[in-house]
Amino acid sequence: MALLVAAPSSFAAVKKKTGPTPKITRVAPMRVGVGGTLTVTGKNFKAKRLANTVIFRASNGRSAFAKPRRASTTKLVVAVPGSVRRLLAGTTSNPRPTRFKLRVLAGKFSDFTTRRLSPVVTSNGGGNGGGGGGGNSVPSCDSSADHDGDLLSNSFELNIKTDPCLRDTDGDGVEDGYEFQSALDLNHYPRVLPLPYPGRKPYPNALDPGDGTTDYDDDGLWLSEEYKLWVKYSGDGVLRGGRPQTLSALLYSDGLQKSIDPAPPSAAPGTLARWALDIDNDGTLWDDERDADADGLGNWDEQHGRFTEDWWPSTFDGNGLPKESKYPELDFLDNEDLAGHDAAADPDMDGDGVLDGADDHDHDGLSNSFEVHRPGDYLTDAFGPGSPPPPGPNIWAYVNPFNPCKPVRSERCHRTVPFGYYEGDQAPPIGNNPPAGYPTSGVPPTPNN
Repeated sequence: MALLVAAPSSFAAVKKKTGPTPKITRVAPMRVGVGGTLTVTGKNFKAKRLANTVIFRASNGRSAFAKPRRASTTKLVVAVPGSVRRLLAGTTSNPRPTRFKLRVLAGKFSDFTTRRLSPVVTSNGGGNGGGGGGGNSVPSCDSSADHDGDLLSNSFELNIKTDPCLRDTDGDGVEDGYEFQSALDLNHYPRVLPLPYPGRKPYPNALDPGDGTTDYDDDGLWLSEEYKLWVKYSGDGVLRGGRPQTLSALLYSDGLQKSIDPAPPSAAPGTLARWALDIDNDGTLWDDERDADADGLGNWDEQHGRFTEDWWPSTFDGNGLPKESKYPELDFLDNEDLAGHDAAADPDMDGDGVLDGADDHDHDGLSNSFEVHRPGDYLTDAFGPGSPPPPGPNIWAYVNPFNPCKPVRSERCHRTVPFGYYEGDQAPPIGNNPPAGYPTSGVPPTPNN
């Protein structure tokens, strides 16, 4: 979504939404420089910051958009975006102070402000109020320095139309520099910089506030998820000592399925690490299979895959694969239960001092790393030809990290089957009681490596 448009086509659809209409009653200060801060007071704004948009409209009808830095139902604090500079009267080399009407989109549109409530915007350095000096002055973003710390120079940001005063211009939680570099990576072929800025669409876009949940490189991880891994880790399992200092060779890029190329090798065949991480068993680990937090579970598994509780019944749904029912009455800890939805970046989700892979969420005696992988021929492996039972030679193939009754009964398993729980299941309801040698620590040999 561009920040500078004449008449967004989506506005008509937005107007149909129900709810109270926002209203602007006060704007301060009434003279502000690009990059300076405005406080917009009124009513019926959204308490969630990203649910509001402040629109700056010039006299010629051209507009710029900004997400507030802070928000409540009665007050929005917003920085005047760099895109407003291009709307100032005068020339590029000699811009003149310009009055802008304001409008707020918060489910519905407010009216544009009257002249009395429409602030005058000056070029950078014009001040953030009255005298423009002292503590009220705003930093200049015109130099070649990187004012906002997003690893893109101010002058470069002006060229690509991002805001040199904001680290995250579109407010989607992903920094401008990371989105720009991911767009370059997405368009690498061969691996040389595509210049000018990539034109292929869709691509990671620092001017699109809605693309944080997009998976541009189709590796199973969202843009925002790969960004978090890059910000937190300098290498898989290696926490950063501070902010990233370069955009070169991103540890995780949403433009590359193999951000490390060649892809790192997986563990040796027959080991638990290979069983848990190397999903396609090809001897290498692409971004989805890698383990950023070094907890023994792959990135995709922790974010969207086999270590998310809903994956099991949605995958084993009876259409092509035997039906799997969700274990009743218990909510097992997974990515959806974390405030930041960042399981791949958190090596110990429950804070018990045990890495997630070595932990045992369903308390059945088998580690999560072992139970994330049920082999495709598990019915034959676990129960022998013509399943259901008698059991075959490898009951351990019948696993589920969120079911304490699989592969065998455990102390946490229900003693009586809940009514309707296994209705329609195409697999035996509960595995056998633990056979001799059931592990109390460690794991049994991995099946079908």
